[in-house]
Amino acid sequence: MLAADSQNIDVSYSLRGATPPVEEQFRVRPLQDFELQDMFQLTRDNLSASVAPYEVVSPILRNHPESFWGVFPREAADPDRLVGYVGMLFLNGQGVAALKSYNFDAKNPNPLHLVSSDAELEAIYLWSIVAPKLGKIAIGMVAKAMGPSYAGLPLYAGAASLAGLRTIFGFGFRPVEEGRAGISDLFVLERSAGKSGEQQPRRKNPWSSRFKTVVAATSDDVEKALAIRAAVFLVEQNCPYAEEFDGNDRSATHFVGYVDDEPAATMRVRYFADFAKIERLAVLPRFRRTLIAKELVDTAFNFCRRKGYRKVYGQAEKHLVKFWSRFGFQPLMKNYDLVFSDHEFVEMYGELEPHPNPLTMHSDPYLLVRPEGRWDEPGVLDKSSMRPATNPH
Repeated sequence: MLAADSQNIDVSYSLRGATPPVEEQFRVRPLQDFELQDMFQLTRDNLSASVAPYEVVSPILRNHPESFWGVFPREAADPDRLVGYVGMLFLNGQGVAALKSYNFDAKNPNPLHLVSSDAELEAIYLWSIVAPKLGKIAIGMVAKAMGPSYAGLPLYAGAASLAGLRTIFGFGFRPVEEGRAGISDLFVLERSAGKSGEQQPRRKNPWSSRFKTVVAATSDDVEKALAIRAAVFLVEQNCPYAEEFDGNDRSATHFVGYVDDEPAATMRVRYFADFAKIERLAVLPRFRRTLIAKELVDTAFNFCRRKGYRKVYGQAEKHLVKFWSRFGFQPLMKNYDLVFSDHEFVEMYGELEPHPNPLTMHSDPYLLVRPEGRWDEPGVLDKSSMRPATNPH
């Protein structure tokens, strides 16, 4: 287990009078990688139990970006101050079997036990809850925020403290094995998304179907990208038209990110001799609490890696330096004052891991004539190769 359960849990949250209910004083959202250090600090401040290291936790978050949900004050001077979190592991059938047989390593989970984007999701394991005086509220708020996609999945949990035991019993968890109901034992909460007793079908990872990023391959795709940028930069930031649409759009690769099939975000990439330049990341306001920006940037970086690029460069607005640092970017030490379009920028760069199958002149020649980003799918010219050559004679 990453950490013991929250301490001193206060379940008397029906406040009255001028003070709103406690659950209305907080909000929850998925944590991002650069916020993991805040999560570890919160754990150290409240628990004495050992925790899984960053090297274990970060890949789990990358594999399933809804693994950690943070609790934040809704009205405060610092609304991004982390006051609690709920950590979960999304298990496949092999993971559930290992859990039930007590062969599950909670300190360093086996990746083969965790669901991937194309595997069937069998259960959720409550890995950690650190939310002083907000434990029960935090779980309820996270369950509501996750929505119906996860409804009906059984929940498993263990406890590393008496407070943790009280919490899971309060939610209706029961021992998996009769007579084993203590600290470090396993508990389950069976749930149903339909009628009582109705068997729920196994599902694929719900997160994988919510977000997707495509390479803009048609004029409609490009128009979506430009429309998103117009809404964000021209309208929100009051950027002059000629400064936003700078003449480089026809020499760039555009990416469009979707949330539940709705165009939500965009960015473009331009290419230089030994580096790729990341530009024009824009997310529509109503999607900024989702993880579409992460999905978009990860897809663009993998695209660059496949093209053989190992270095990426960008010019980040000063207040977004922390955001880009989560992707491994760091400021260039050029001490160059960079100001344009009424903003101060910081030059940043990052290094990419080499792709295991990069595109080179030695790649399959048919692969090199396929549409951008769809190199592993047979294209129209692959089909034309079935016809014999007739021209020129």
